[in-house]
Amino acid sequence: MKYYGITDKGLIRKNNQDSYVIASNEADDVFAIVADGIGGNLGGDIASRMAVGHFSQMFSETGAFTSAEEVKEWIRQQVASANEQIFRYGQSHLGMKGMGTTLCGVMMTSIGKFVVNIGDSRAYAWFDSGRFSQLTMDHTLVNDMIMHGQLTREEAKNFPRKNVLTNALGVWESVRSDIDTHNERMAGLLLCSDGLHGYVEEKVIRDIVLDKEMDPALRARKLLREALAAGGYDNITVILIDLEGDDIHE
Repeated sequence: MKYYGITDKGLIRKNNQDSYVIASNEADDVFAIVADGIGGNLGGDIASRMAVGHFSQMFSETGAFTSAEEVKEWIRQQVASANEQIFRYGQSHLGMKGMGTTLCGVMMTSIGKFVVNIGDSRAYAWFDSGRFSQLTMDHTLVNDMIMHGQLTREEAKNFPRKNVLTNALGVWESVRSDIDTHNERMAGLLLCSDGLHGYVEEKVIRDIVLDKEMDPALRARKLLREALAAGGYDNITVILIDLEGDDIHE
């Protein structure tokens, strides 16, 4: 397995509210996470750092998981704990109420790959066949409207409230999370904030990640350059994971 992460504040924002981590545990499992803070300059960066810090610390202290349900229960517990920490921080600090963060992560273990999603950061997978697929569903107002037939995907591109989240970590006392198991053979995984997928066409992203002539670091940096060339309107975070030649690839 080869992986690389990179983040940039973009060309418009004054600070970077994105955070990411690529952590390992005592069993050499890997947990990669992207978090995109919300709540403006007064809390988004704190929320995203709190989220990745919590998961990184707790994951580093775990041993080998023995079942898929054990992994999912661990993730659910840590989501609840991180949500409570961020929510309480926002409630107890002046001007921080409403702070929160997206969270999108993939845990790679010997018993499978597990994707967790809260918000609108995304996980994608690519395959030896050349297929490139989004693994997560955005928790946004515009996606809800598409799912209910109130908006077409073409109309959604220019929808004025397309960045409104319906779910986030730390904003409310409770949070829902999508946790999915993926046991199919994959060639690699991409995690990113909406600073990439919101401004760069999926075909461009696909062509870059499928370029086997470049290692993950070069492809991740190329994705970042594409987001900046598209205007750099938001913070940009990318984690690229090659699974070729790794037992988890099976």
